[in-house]
Amino acid sequence: MMDYDSLAKQHPSLFSNNDALLKIVLDRDVIHAWQKKRKSILETRSLPLEWADIGVILDDPYNLIVRDLVEFPDGDIRGYGRSIATASLRGGKGVVVLPEYEGKIMLLHQYRHATRQWHYEVPRGYGEPNIPADENARKEIEEETGGEISDLVSLGEFYNNTGYETASVALFYAKLSSVGKANENEGIDSFFWLTVKELEEWITNEKITDGFTIAAYTKAKLKGLI
Repeated sequence: MMDYDSLAKQHPSLFSNNDALLKIVLDRDVIHAWQKKRKSILETRSLPLEWADIGVILDDPYNLIVRDLVEFPDGDIRGYGRSIATASLRGGKGVVVLPEYEGKIMLLHQYRHATRQWHYEVPRGYGEPNIPADENARKEIEEETGGEISDLVSLGEFYNNTGYETASVALFYAKLSSVGKANENEGIDSFFWLTVKELEEWITNEKITDGFTIAAYTKAKLKGLI
């Protein structure tokens, strides 16, 4: 598991207190004193002592879950969790692609483990370390749809959840020159092809609830690409 102090030294921007209303406490003496007091409270309430852990809570190939000790404007100090995309620590970036083919927008009918539900959404992925976002976008289209991109336009950056996730993703609009088969191993069973009007109706009627898809549509629409 990655060491918390090493993470702070290697990626100081993630721990910067410049212009910060909520300040991260890195003083080990303060952290230890808070943990001791917090564990005592948790123990009297028969709650998990792990809730007092400060540092890297989970380190897997895709995410670091970190709990920082944070000082709030009223002087209160408490643990505050956040998720850091692992690829973002090594020059990678998650990508979201709004694909158009022969005048219609492609949606994936995709089963998501996190929600245990089927969703209609555009292709996306965590991204690979040290690979430019546009290259990752082409890679995701190829892996998930078997397609190729003939024209790729950047739609800018997007933060999906500023209350928990540290990394932004790169949004793209893409025109496809070809389409292959849905990658079932990615949880995708089929493609749906919508006009822009139909896409807007699906968003309005909550048939589409994926935030990345709605963000990519919004940026492409505002930029006059669809």
